[in-house]
Amino acid sequence: MKLNPLLPFLMAGDPSLEALPQLLSEAKALGLEALELGLPHSDPIADGPVLQAAAHRAIAHGATPIRVLEGLAGLQDSPDLILFTYLNPLLQIGSARLLALLAPTPVKALLVVDLPFGEEPEFEARLRVAGYPIIPLLTPTTTLTRARRILGDRPDPGQKAPFAQRFAYLVARLGVTGASSTPDPGPLTQRMGQMTALSGRPLAVGFGLSDPSTLTMIRAQGATPVVGSALVQALFEGGSLKEFLTPCLVADN
Repeated sequence: MKLNPLLPFLMAGDPSLEALPQLLSEAKALGLEALELGLPHSDPIADGPVLQAAAHRAIAHGATPIRVLEGLAGLQDSPDLILFTYLNPLLQIGSARLLALLAPTPVKALLVVDLPFGEEPEFEARLRVAGYPIIPLLTPTTTLTRARRILGDRPDPGQKAPFAQRFAYLVARLGVTGASSTPDPGPLTQRMGQMTALSGRPLAVGFGLSDPSTLTMIRAQGATPVVGSALVQALFEGGSLKEFLTPCLVADN
């Protein structure tokens, strides 16, 4: 199985909705297969201060879940997208309209961080049947028994499916997103080994990752590191996506 070297995160609408197609084009030009795209939300319980600020800027600029999805319609020069979102905005849209909005976009899956498996089975089943699986989320407190159930309830669609639909998301540490505290490599390495033993599907590892040594360590275990807050902050400070991500992609060389 080919390793996907990096899974970046962008907040839709920050710096603007108009800038998003160009950012996605730049990401694809770097050879990135997939990218997490955050839907701005006013009360993001899993996001640290950097992503909270980005979401609030996006909302202030007029970004809404519907406007984001409408802006993605017809985009082809983009990596496969995984929507990083919360349940309430999706329920507000409704499954029928949500599927209609998703159909012409490069979105391949959703990561709904406040949706425990089994809580909205009909809603989740409609999405999965239509080709939009919910990505399994495994935290440091998820027991192996529960992890096995989550991975079974949100199954791997198989090797012919793209990475964006196959991976399980492993949260590297407790807390919210952000690079203020680098995960302890010992327990994280052990945790990655445990999750890999439960399932042959790809793993993406996120929360608190930014330094090259941590990215290299995660890739050495056969997993894909997620880089979000550090990238969003760099873009806010005027940096370019290419300048930030290129060292992340070549850190192992």
